[in-house]
Amino acid sequence: MQKIKGFTLIELLVVIAIIGILSGLIIVSMNGAQNSAKDARIKAAMDQMRSVAEIYKMNTGAGTSYGTAGPGVQGDGANFSGVTDGLSLYNDVDSLTAGAIVLNIAATPAYCFSVVMNSGTNCVDSAGKVGIVACGADTACP
Repeated sequence: MQKIKGFTLIELLVVIAIIGILSGLIIVSMNGAQNSAKDARIKAAMDQMRSVAEIYKMNTGAGTSYGTAGPGVQGDGANFSGVTDGLSLYNDVDSLTAGAIVLNIAATPAYCFSVVMNSGTNCVDSAGKVGIVACGADTACP
């Protein structure tokens, strides 16, 4: 009588269980990577928004305001309505976050953008500061 070589049912179930556990761990760790990638995209877009605002200031004159919002106003993109690139960036960031971007805009050319991300709040202001805090009342990142 020949002896048939192969795996037993128990051995196959153990291998399947190990593969299931490993794939579950990988899926959980990938979720953190997706959140980090989304935060990096938001930070890059916020930095580009600062560049757009500075170009807008240079093109329209040094004393021109960026818009009509006051400190702490929840942004709706109206301050970028005349600036196509700025509005596109604003809409991109707004689509990636649950809350609105806070735009603090002064009567003089000073501004602060902040948005809540997965890893905290990102703040960008006209003085070149970037921080993981919300905008201050004086249109600056604290």
